Amino acid sequence: MSVTENQIELLLDRIVVATDFTPESERVVSYASALAKHFASQLTLVHVTDLSAATLSGAIDSGVLVDAMRYDSGENMDKALRKLSGMGIRIQGQVLEAHNPTEAIVLFCEQRNTDLLVIGTRSRHRLSKRILGSIAEGIIHRAKCPVFTIGPNVKPLGSNEISFSTILFATDLQNGVAEKAATALAIAQDSVAKIYLCHVIQDRGKNISESIELELEAKVALRKLVPEASYDWCCPEYVVESGDVSNRILKVMRNAGTDLIILGARRSSEWLVRLNEGVVEKVLVEANCPVLTLCTD
Repeated sequence: MSVTENQIELLLDRIVVATDFTPESERVVSYASALAKHFASQLTLVHVTDLSAATLSGAIDSGVLVDAMRYDSGENMDKALRKLSGMGIRIQGQVLEAHNPTEAIVLFCEQRNTDLLVIGTRSRHRLSKRILGSIAEGIIHRAKCPVFTIGPNVKPLGSNEISFSTILFATDLQNGVAEKAATALAIAQDSVAKIYLCHVIQDRGKNISESIELELEAKVALRKLVPEASYDWCCPEYVVESGDVSNRILKVMRNAGTDLIILGARRSSEWLVRLNEGVVEKVLVEANCPVLTLCTD
């Protein structure tokens, strides 16, 4: 994704989707392939053979297990590539081997200058400690490219085409917010979508007067993120909420009928520092639409 000074340009030339070839991951791959088809992107299907699983099996059987895992990975990759290439998608596959699949995926995306990484989550109730570390801190927190996450409550695509009618851009109004907003607007323009710009105030202030002032300041800041030229094609709405970040984002999502949430935050911001307290975890697990995370240092 690229944003020039006077023109918003949405570039998604290289998309990577991580898969473990389970039925759940087929839904993730379908979204990634639809995105690749829409943007005429090169799609890379990545699978990581987790060598740590073989290590846990014991030294005697580990070699045999690794060979079996390699064979299964190759067979599944060939099958997936044949299916996707038949859909007219520019597709390639890569099977990696690592003791830490998260590190392998992040490094692979960095080396390939990936424009977008597509991943999925499974748990409908909560992310396990392993999954939370893997997805939230290990990928969203570390990946240099935007991460498009398909949570467990996201419905399968009804067709091979994808577009968004209502987009929610939730921001902490910290560093890099203008570029993230420009990216959100570019995606909205591409789909001719309605866009909501949202900021959540966690501390309302000491009194009503201070709370009103904080809300007005936030709305002014949100309005400054939208260039005048954007009003030619959209009528953005500005929403300022107070309270728990994840709950308020989900509330706006439901009220607006959102089909894409875009989270803009710094890696060191409160939103991502508090991952273990469930902010991003809750949005990913409970959102009924994909979540695109834009993070900077």
